[in-house]
Amino acid sequence: MSRRGCWNSTLWIVASVSTAICAHSQARSARPIKISVDATQAARRVLHSQLEIAASPGPLKLYYPKWLPADHSPDGPISNIAGLKFSAGGTGIPWRQDSADMYAFHLDVPPGADSVTVNFDFLLSAPGPAIDFSASGSAKLLILMWSEVLLYPSGFPASDLTFTPTLKLPPDWEFSTALPIDRQSGSTITFASLPLDLLVDSPVQSGPYMKVFQLTPDGPVRHELDVAADEPSLLDLPPELIESYKRLVNEALALYQSHHYREYHFLLTLSDNVMGLGQEHHESSDDRIPARTLLDPNKRLLEAGLFPHEFTHSWNGQFRRPEGLATPDFQQPMKSDQLWVYEGLTSYLGTVLTARSGLWTAAQTRENLAVLASTLEHRAGRKWRSLQNTSLAAQVLYFSPAEWTSYRRGTDFYIESVLLWLEVDVTIRKLTHGQRSLDNFCAEFFGGPSGKPVISTYTFDNLISALNRVASRDWREFFRERMETTDPPPSFRGLSEGGWRLVYSDEPNEMLDSGQSGPADFTSSLGLVIKNDGYIQDAIPGMPAYDSGLSPYIKILGVNGRQFSLDELTQAIQNTKSGPPSITVLASNSGVLESYQLNYHGGAAYPHLERVPSVTDYLDDILKPLTGSASSTH
Repeated sequence: MSRRGCWNSTLWIVASVSTAICAHSQARSARPIKISVDATQAARRVLHSQLEIAASPGPLKLYYPKWLPADHSPDGPISNIAGLKFSAGGTGIPWRQDSADMYAFHLDVPPGADSVTVNFDFLLSAPGPAIDFSASGSAKLLILMWSEVLLYPSGFPASDLTFTPTLKLPPDWEFSTALPIDRQSGSTITFASLPLDLLVDSPVQSGPYMKVFQLTPDGPVRHELDVAADEPSLLDLPPELIESYKRLVNEALALYQSHHYREYHFLLTLSDNVMGLGQEHHESSDDRIPARTLLDPNKRLLEAGLFPHEFTHSWNGQFRRPEGLATPDFQQPMKSDQLWVYEGLTSYLGTVLTARSGLWTAAQTRENLAVLASTLEHRAGRKWRSLQNTSLAAQVLYFSPAEWTSYRRGTDFYIESVLLWLEVDVTIRKLTHGQRSLDNFCAEFFGGPSGKPVISTYTFDNLISALNRVASRDWREFFRERMETTDPPPSFRGLSEGGWRLVYSDEPNEMLDSGQSGPADFTSSLGLVIKNDGYIQDAIPGMPAYDSGLSPYIKILGVNGRQFSLDELTQAIQNTKSGPPSITVLASNSGVLESYQLNYHGGAAYPHLERVPSVTDYLDDILKPLTGSASSTH
């Protein structure tokens, strides 16, 4: 269902909003709210925002956005606003923050006034250990998220409010966005008026160092990669990478057979001074990675799935959205029980598109699947927390620390759903003797007329019906069994029935090898994830490291009588296959030194997929490009 026009359906009407308020909101929405953002001090981490909001004399309640569609959690950074003032006709208006809802502000509009002016500063921050969307600017770049610099009146849906946005940038800064431009004078840009929901869905990337790559130069619809960086030398991306991004667009359009945007912008930020991010929008993605990621083959390999994932969200998550996540404004709590579709199916389709576009070879994709399968095989929390609950509890799990991930579980619907939807894909292919696949489901479920961005909601029943139109079976029971159970391990039937099985050997896994600049993953041997400085990030219950007494936050100082390093620990693990079946480590627990004995004799154990010759290789078929050949090594 489109979010334009009147929200007459009971699906969209919030119980506390009466018909009279709905009618009043439509009258007020005829007069656009003006928002002007002065970003000339972005290098000092300050944005100044001014809004002019139509209002009648009497009580007025304004909201700061709390729940954002792409965040799935109530994390609007309200603590970073400062200098908040309200006025009418040049006279200040007293205000108070709601005592129960910190995102609501109350004021009384004086007699004779027909509008309220709002002024406040938004304080940008620097990246830290926690999720912080305010960390979106540096001395030489800015990613403006409009939700951070606005207030809006309560009482009606976001799609009924029209905003006219203006942005003033520092001199000589360029910008990229999916927003249509009305006019520009120097460094001041006025964008075309649009509904609040689309404004919040349209970030603006800016800075003095930017470069644009056209990905469909001869196509009817513009797709472009807009790169911003802290220094110009970072903007020269490898030509073969640009070719892969061009294939990505073609493969996605072939898969979904539609597009729900007027044009699409991959907004890529290369910087060590902003928070790393991949965030979806209807007509763009906001992708932020460390400055030299794309110049390093290993780091580029690990980030290869970012664009395919966020691009897929334009169809799955933005165009088609679960009912519980399609709230009428940015204050209503979202219900995330179907994130295993919104994010989980996107993770699977993103993996497939990464292979089909040549960003990964088929062999690298299998290595990635092996790592996911091994991670889940050793997920201690799988015995008490279901996959369904990881979706339902997303709003708290997003903010849980990396320590104790295996036992607590985190937002595992991202990784486990890759194997879940692989099984769905393989099952459809088997049921139809290879005549149909999940590709057919995508073309129907995410298809429809191409054009402007709209939202079409769905329920679990809609999903089941669509799958049955592709291949009939008891899909409801299929998902219930896999989503709600706890004690059994996650289903690897998608791998086994797709022609592959999970095995372990002392041959390094390419994906794990590429990630060794971060925490080292010894999950499949010691049940240990450890940082470069020796601090334990995770110790998995039931595995050697945990059984020895080690746990997260403990720091390993020595290994078998030698000073700790990841190389020493790796060698010690390898030696257990032919030497003593144990490893002795010296560790500090809050300053208390203690020796720990790890009983293990399996040597190095890296996950891989091994071909099952007697089973049809459906996985190979799934990874083949739809539009032509991409670089693929088996």
